[in-house]
Amino acid sequence: MLTNSSTSFKKIAMLSVTAALLASGLTGTSAVHAEKPVINSSTPIYGAVSAPAVKPLWSVPLAKFDQYGMSVTSALAEDGRVFALVAGGKLAAYDGTSGKNLWKYGAGLKPVLAYDQKVVYGLSKDGAILAIKDNGNKKWAADIHADKADSIQPIGDTIYVTQNLTLFALERETGKLRWKKTETDGSYSSGLTDILVSDGVVLRSYNVQGALSSNQINAYDVKTGKQLWTSFRQQSPLVVKEGLVYSVMDLFMIGEEDSVKKSLHIAVINLKTGVKKGERVYKWTAQPEVIGQYQFGGAHGSAFLDGEDLYIYQDQAVAKYNFSAYSKDGKAIQRWNAPNPRDYQPLYNVHEGRLLYQNLHDRSILALKTINGQTIQFPAGIQPVQTDLYGNGLFVARADGTLDAYDFTASKPVFSVKTGFRDFNPTLKSGNMIYIRSGGILSAVKLPVGMAASIGK
Repeated sequence: MLTNSSTSFKKIAMLSVTAALLASGLTGTSAVHAEKPVINSSTPIYGAVSAPAVKPLWSVPLAKFDQYGMSVTSALAEDGRVFALVAGGKLAAYDGTSGKNLWKYGAGLKPVLAYDQKVVYGLSKDGAILAIKDNGNKKWAADIHADKADSIQPIGDTIYVTQNLTLFALERETGKLRWKKTETDGSYSSGLTDILVSDGVVLRSYNVQGALSSNQINAYDVKTGKQLWTSFRQQSPLVVKEGLVYSVMDLFMIGEEDSVKKSLHIAVINLKTGVKKGERVYKWTAQPEVIGQYQFGGAHGSAFLDGEDLYIYQDQAVAKYNFSAYSKDGKAIQRWNAPNPRDYQPLYNVHEGRLLYQNLHDRSILALKTINGQTIQFPAGIQPVQTDLYGNGLFVARADGTLDAYDFTASKPVFSVKTGFRDFNPTLKSGNMIYIRSGGILSAVKLPVGMAASIGK
């Protein structure tokens, strides 16, 4: 019997297609189930609003330095100019708006810079302090062998240089070494960089180890460097006023450690002699999460001074006192509920009527409005790697290489800049310009008119 080969081939083809559809689950009669994930978790970004992207007006590569295992750059933005260390450790000056290179000086400088009264101060590789005029000419060089110096601080007619346990005092006009003081006692572990000068006395803080390690204030004569007195278990001074030093006392493990009825003590010390003249005591009641658990420091008991307003962090609250009108068991002028200390650390600053905190987990900023106690956190859903606040301008850098600029008061984004690098150093500002440092590149961005005006000079 003869068979139509064309018809047979069509039947075979139809059967093959049908089998394939059944196998793949694409026919209308077949039920298909997608694979189920072991984990299915989303992290929504709340309140994310896009902002106009802007491009830098100019950029310049900077010298990179390894510091504490991190790559850092060294630059200053002052008086409409940028002073930075570039390739070979040269100190270079640029016009802040155009990026024009104005001059370069030296080589092999280390990443320690300071600027004051139109003079740039730097550190050479062999430890000399350099004073360079803003026209690029050398004013003086002081060969003090401070090759490991960590700060240069112009104060009054003196340039103070800190190098761990050593403090140098140089004459501002000539660079002549006035005195050098090194703490050689083995109990000293490190010297802090904060320097306070008042009425012929220089105050510096140190970390001192012993049976109970703590902070110590040392006082030196401003002319000779002679040590006048020391005061152990004292935090860096809140203020020096009318010949008296006010400093929070460290009473951990030597005071009354009551987990509910707590207090903060401020010592009043004679500036010239170091004699303790009295104490100010501020009390509050805490509600510990674990009964009997005592916590002190930071959000659990610390303070800062803003003018005549003394802010004290009191566990679940933060309180404001009139510093100039202290009375025993005096009441706070204002008190607000504080964010949970487990999640937020105080930044010891009140700005535009807002107390500032930082989230311990994602590093975002929380602002507590002092007018009504309301809080606002931003940027939402973003984990910053670098945050800088100038006036009303909040600049937040992210690990994806983006820097977002926010209106601090309105909590709204203004613009963003793509850098292409994950790492950021602190953002600089001078006039109506900001200078972003990312990936070893300094990029200059002009602020929008409204934002520049609100930030101020």
